[in-house]
Amino acid sequence: MFTYRTVISSKGQVVIPSELREKFGLEKGTPATWTEEKGRLVLTPITEQRLREIRGFLGLFEERARERQRERRGEK
Repeated sequence: MFTYRTVISSKGQVVIPSELREKFGLEKGTPATWTEEKGRLVLTPITEQRLREIRGFLGLFEERARERQRERRGEK
């Protein structure tokens, strides 16, 4: 694991080092979310790969909801 140093600008902006942008496929306009975990800030880019993961996860919820509906109707 490498450590990268950056500075927060007067506007609250942070530059992501080019090495990390290349590694994670981050381009201008890539949306991202910030979360706080155990006193640390975590930046999560919303890339196509991340969107596919989210869609797959949501699909599990949808399938479970359909199963509950079938169970309520007495279907298998």
